[in-house]
Amino acid sequence: MGFIKDSAIGGYQGLELPVYDANFAQGVIKTNSARSAIKLVLSSIEAKKVWLPAYTCDAVVEAASDIGVTVEFYKVDSSFDVDPALQLKEDEFILIVDYFGLCGEVVQGSKSRFDHRQMIVDCSQAYFAEPAGSLATIYSPRKFFGLPDGGLLYSNDTRIKQPEQRDNTSESRVAHLINRLTNSPEEAYQQYLEAEQAISNLPAQGMSCLTERLLQSVDYERARTARAKNVLYLHELLSQYNQLNLKIDESAAPLCYPFLTNVKTASKAELISQRVFVPTYWPEVLNRVEEGSFEWNLVTNGLFLPCDQRYNEDDMDRLISLLAIK
Repeated sequence: MGFIKDSAIGGYQGLELPVYDANFAQGVIKTNSARSAIKLVLSSIEAKKVWLPAYTCDAVVEAASDIGVTVEFYKVDSSFDVDPALQLKEDEFILIVDYFGLCGEVVQGSKSRFDHRQMIVDCSQAYFAEPAGSLATIYSPRKFFGLPDGGLLYSNDTRIKQPEQRDNTSESRVAHLINRLTNSPEEAYQQYLEAEQAISNLPAQGMSCLTERLLQSVDYERARTARAKNVLYLHELLSQYNQLNLKIDESAAPLCYPFLTNVKTASKAELISQRVFVPTYWPEVLNRVEEGSFEWNLVTNGLFLPCDQRYNEDDMDRLISLLAIK
């Protein structure tokens, strides 16, 4: 499914978008969302049961349940490792998450515990992680870049094939992206929510021409370098206050900096009132875990600090100042 080039000459001008090497590995499958990629994997291998972490979003759960796959949940510990008591049967599969793009060691450790042919690795929060050498590795580029939709899937399993039909509805989900260019994120937020809801209702299809072209306009090396620099800076100044034992080096280019503070700081609501928009990962998890558990604590008290390519050291200093650590 190659990119469709415009061979026309003349006419009105289109958007001036640069073209970079998207650097997709050989054999990548391009879908219209990471949720669609999960559906594609599970349906292609005719999975009957999959183990998911209790600490995951409902989109992942619904991707399995929508196609009739039985879902069981496992716990993760404070290092995000899979519950050591979990053992897979031969006909079961497990989804391992590279949380925040900072849990590559957990993924590698899981490969020594489980048959790689039974492992699906969710890199939705780890765009710059290498494919894991498992049954499938799944990415969600729109969590890292301004895209209306899209997912990527790497697998050597010949049962998993590129969808024949491309999504052709991406143009209906760009309003929030354009609005953020000209207005505030607050003004575009409702449009963003509507776009997210629309994505949840999409059938599993190939990536749209629009999204594929937008991916070609991303300067990946600049994005990676900026994220790496920002997260190292935050970690150097905040690690002493962080309950999470994070291993961060120059290769890390994460989604965000997860901060589970052991001291008093500004609350999520206070940060948002200062226009620091920190997400919650994920409120629905509270329905699946016990109060006081590690997952419960992350949802309830975790601060997921932005550190992406839009920002520099001055922005990180402002963020740290607004945390008002005491």
